[in-house]
Formats: sequence, C-alpha cells, structure tokens
Amino acid sequence: MNKKVYLVIVAIFLAAPAFSFDFNTGYGLTLGANFDSLSTELSDGSAPRQSYNQFNFGGLLFFEKWFFVADLSFSGSFTGFMYHNLLRPYTFVGDDYQLAGTNLGLGAYFKYPFRLDRVTIFVTAGLQGIFGLSQNFTKDYEPRNAKKGNSYGDASDWSTLAIKAGGGVDIDIDEKMFFRGGLLINYRLNSALDRAFIQAILSDGNPSAVNFNMGFEFEFLLGYRINTAGQASSSTSSGGSRNDDDIYYPK
Repeated sequence: MNKKVYLVIVAIFLAAPAFSFDFNTGYGLTLGANFDSLSTELSDGSAPRQSYNQFNFGGLLFFEKWFFVADLSFSGSFTGFMYHNLLRPYTFVGDDYQLAGTNLGLGAYFKYPFRLDRVTIFVTAGLQGIFGLSQNFTKDYEPRNAKKGNSYGDASDWSTLAIKAGGGVDIDIDEKMFFRGGLLINYRLNSALDRAFIQAILSDGNPSAVNFNMGFEFEFLLGYRINTAGQASSSTSSGGSRNDDDIYYPK
C-alpha cells in the first residue's frame, strides 16, 4: 500500500474524536507473539512442516466511545524462520534465519464492560489491519521469495488482517484516569507471502498445504476520560445550585 494512503488513514483516525466530546482515550505498550506454521502433504507421502515465530512489541493509542474501541499501533517485530529442507524448492528458505520489521496496525473492536465499583472488567472482539512497513535481515543471509523471486524484504507481502478476541480490566486511578490491562488472542489470515508458499506447493501437484497463524498480545495502557459536555452540564442547574442527581459520572 502507498505511504500516502497510510497517512490519510492515520489522519482520519486521529481526527475522529474531535467530533465527540464524550469518549475515553489513552496510550501505552503492547507485547506479544505470533506462531505461524505451514503444514503440508507432498506427493511422495512425506508431511514436512515449516514455521516462523514472531515476537512483537510497540506502542498503542486508543479511542473509546460507548461499546466501541478503535486503536492505532506502531510495532516492531523479530521473526525467526525454522525451515524444512523438503520445502526449500517451494519457499526458497534453505537456512534458519531472522528478520526485524516494523508494522502499522489499525483496529476496531466491540467491548462489553461489567462495572464493579472502581474496577471494570470487560470482554472484547474485533478486527485489526496489520500493514508491513519494513523487513530487514538480522543475519548475513538472503533467501528468496516464492512470490516475486527476490528477498523477503518486500514489507507489503507481510500485511494481513487479524481477528482478535479477549478481555481485560480497567482500574480507576481517579475520576478521570484509569489503568487498563488486557489480553487478546488473535488469528491472522494468510499474508501474500503465506499464499505464495501455498500456491507454489499445490501447483507442483502436492495434495495439501495449510498455513495457520495464531498469537497473543498483552496491553498495558493509561486511559483518560474526556467529558467536556458532562462537565458543563454538571456545573449549572435551573435553580443556580446542583445536587447529586445532576452530576454526571463518566462510565
């Protein structure tokens, strides 16, 4: 995807909260991992498996209104390939090696909270678009890409869509601030690179090739409640005074 398209998407995302005066926002850190496995059955009866495991870390910015959450993340990743020699003709990976990459994520989720005094427990599910920005080798070894016949450094080949579900907890610090911890389990659809491996194997007359990518992610966030409209309404009343029923409490 063109970098200008990235910038337009990010600009629209960041401008969205300006149209509402009642929402939560915050930022923090994410840590996680993904485990990708390419399982095959070849025409000679063998069933080799090739995999790559990815460790992810980065920063996240979120906006939340009612039961909906949107987030923007920027993350780095370290990926280690574990190759199988029988699959080398299809994936051109002939050695174990590592990559370092960067990714942009845009997510949209449904959230259902359960309020318990100063603690809110919630479950959540949604989708995240993951856009590869860069891929670089961390070892002096360059295998070849079955998709284009060049290196795996073509970052867009790693872009994909993730289905996420999980839960977390919000702990109030005061009326405006809260700490959020969460755990999300994700399933990633096949990237262009994954699809190229599968197509190369099946096109050679082999019975099957299936790629499966599961992972998890921890979130550690500091949140803020933005409620300009609520503050204005609670500071005035028809009789020039107010009571507890007039005060609006976020969440």
